Amino acid sequence: MLTLNSGRFALIERSHEFVLVPWRPVLERARGQLVTGHVSGEGISWAIGIKRGIGG
Repeated sequence: MLTLNSGRFALIERSHEFVLVPWRPVLERARGQLVTGHVSGEGISWAIGIKRGIGG
């Protein structure tokens, strides 16, 4: 989380790029964890934590 004059933001990293998105209270529970998002025509689906496959 970053706090700027214009408000709080989450830093989203993608490869060697990053963007700032408005902070959401639900993200407070996920501080320090991996948060991933999938963008579609319906919006963004967020997943918190590391998902493991079978045998992982």
